[in-house]
Amino acid sequence: MGDIPLAPIMLDASCLLNLYASGRLKEIAETLPEPLVVSDYVLQQEALFVRYKESDQDEEEKKPVDINPLVSAGLVRVVSINSEDEQETFVDLATELDDGEAITISLAEHRQCKVATDDRRALKVISDRSLVQVSSTLELVKRWADARKVSKEEIRTVLLRIRTRASYYPGERDPLYSWWLNMISE
Repeated sequence: MGDIPLAPIMLDASCLLNLYASGRLKEIAETLPEPLVVSDYVLQQEALFVRYKESDQDEEEKKPVDINPLVSAGLVRVVSINSEDEQETFVDLATELDDGEAITISLAEHRQCKVATDDRRALKVISDRSLVQVSSTLELVKRWADARKVSKEEIRTVLLRIRTRASYYPGERDPLYSWWLNMISE
């Protein structure tokens, strides 16, 4: 018997921006056994720019998010709603969530994907529906770091880029909050 394929990970805008801001999205996509997927809506309407500055003292520039090389390499797949069922679920979810999260969750439910999100409201809706598994920015970064045996110094650099370029701060309830604190400390 063959191996059961792993469920793809559908990135919402926040996770895509965070991973892109890390400067390691390509490595993360290459490392994870699950394929990464993003909706065309998130890519075209929400995940447009990250801040580009190395420190809080640097002048801020906006850097466009360009994952086309990753799409061309087959590391990230871009999908769109293409069925009536997906559209109906999206409309239902859009009463509670922003369009990007609603589309992401709808696609994940109908295509048996995991959802990677850090959005509290989206996490609550997913928990209430209990139809998809959830991942987070920190989980994906930690899996990459563990698999590649990345040094604490490099993990710190990556996490600080995410914090600076994508304004990401995990909540204290995040299961990996203590790991994050340990990794960003000098």
